[in-house]
Amino acid sequence: MENKEYLKRVEELFQKVEDKLDEYEDDIDYDHTPDKLMLNFESSGKKVVINTQRAIKEIWLAGNSRAWHFQFLSDQDIWFARAEQEEFYNCLASLLSDNLGQPVSFQN
Repeated sequence: MENKEYLKRVEELFQKVEDKLDEYEDDIDYDHTPDKLMLNFESSGKKVVINTQRAIKEIWLAGNSRAWHFQFLSDQDIWFARAEQEEFYNCLASLLSDNLGQPVSFQN
């Protein structure tokens, strides 16, 4: 993947995540820098971090004492963690659900 495409995909991912987080503005604070999105859960103080890894063109996700490395699979149009066999949005929805105590989904 070329850098330009990687950055476009990252921008789309961050925007989709921020749109979802805005639905939970009373429960989740977040800070966005160009390469990182830091989530803080109001009730527990727990954190989730999403950050870019430009050199290897990955997205890293960390939360609940775990971490995942996602690569973009262009043939499936998804960010996927091969080691854990998890798709990014499903994985993040699970983390959000666990920390909020209610179901969260990125499905339309």
